[in-house]
Amino acid sequence: MTLKEILDTLQIIEGELDDAVNQLPEYESNTDARGSIDGARYELYNLKDEIERAILDRIQEDNKDELDHLASIGAVWTY
Repeated sequence: MTLKEILDTLQIIEGELDDAVNQLPEYESNTDARGSIDGARYELYNLKDEIERAILDRIQEDNKDELDHLASIGAVWTY
């Protein structure tokens, strides 16, 4: 599974958790359930941030490798 596929799956889970919050009645007895959902959402947001950073880092590294290759064959100047 690629990082992009993982991120897509996390976005689906995020939508399901959002739906759960919106569908949960506003009863006092649901306070614990709402807290558990909020905790899961918090962890999900952190995980999504980490995956997004990893994707951006990989893109940046790929671009650096390509630039280094072009510089090694004299196709571009690097400073």
